[in-house]
Amino acid sequence: MASLLTVRDLAVHYATAAGPVRAVDGASFDVPAGSIVGLVGESGCGKSTLGRALMGVMPRSARIAAGSAVFEGQDLVTLPDKARKELLWRRLSFVPQTAMNALDPVQRVGAQLMEVLTERGGLSRAAAASRAEALFTLVGLDPKRLRDWPHQFSGGMRQRASIALALALDPALMIADEPVTALDVIVQRQVLDVMKELQARLGLAMILVTHDVAVVAYACDRVVVMYAGRVVESGPVRAVLEAPLHPYTMGLMNAFPDLERAGGELVPIEGSPPSLLNPPKGCRFAARCPFAVARCAEDPPLVEDAPDHHAACWRSAEAAALRPQAARAETWAGVVA
Repeated sequence: MASLLTVRDLAVHYATAAGPVRAVDGASFDVPAGSIVGLVGESGCGKSTLGRALMGVMPRSARIAAGSAVFEGQDLVTLPDKARKELLWRRLSFVPQTAMNALDPVQRVGAQLMEVLTERGGLSRAAAASRAEALFTLVGLDPKRLRDWPHQFSGGMRQRASIALALALDPALMIADEPVTALDVIVQRQVLDVMKELQARLGLAMILVTHDVAVVAYACDRVVVMYAGRVVESGPVRAVLEAPLHPYTMGLMNAFPDLERAGGELVPIEGSPPSLLNPPKGCRFAARCPFAVARCAEDPPLVEDAPDHHAACWRSAEAAALRPQAARAETWAGVVA
């Protein structure tokens, strides 16, 4: 399948008084057309920063320091601001971490949708009104609710409304930053079902930023695992989650509940990610990894260890033997002093 977005060696730094924080440090991955790609990892691993860098909605302290992100033949990194603004909403859209951040609390939800359709989309008011009703129907909302205020919507309804806003001008790629984190489990599943249906019906590609492996397993076609600003593993969801090659991915699989085995034991990864102000020279996961060896003092490259399955680990060839050990709590206990 052709790549809609190709990210190579992307680096994003935050300026601080102590020096640059390397929030994203050489990330590379692809988003095939019409696919849902999960971007997963612990908090502080660079997932949201990466998503915002692609959209060009970073804070002033952040800058793209290196790399490229080619979307439909145009490099988003070097694209002039005016050309980028032309892409936003029309070809590339964004669902923020909390739905209330996407909705103006002092404006009716329908009016906000109409504004995007008329001001950015150039539709007449009659055409925009018809399109707004169709969008609400598409995401499972009653078009009569277009006249309501955001506070009259439940959390799940607000998230659906924010998805409708993101879909207003038929984008090719939608980036959703933790779109279900603040919702209860039942509503999470409903919103994810909406996103999967939209992807299937519209041929829409999505990047789904999340810390939850169960969300990736349920909704995504492909997964990109990030740790300490780096991509450590990527590939088709089934291949990566059923046969992970990187110890960090193995640890994530143990640390989150499985939707199929809700009662299974959770095994935490001891410790926390390293500071990205002064990241380690070698493998950034080595200090927390129960399988670290002397060679981990060197930085492992991201390589294709299996067809369409990439990992950055010196011991990836031994993954089949390491996985049973990684499933046991005692393997991880005491790794971090």
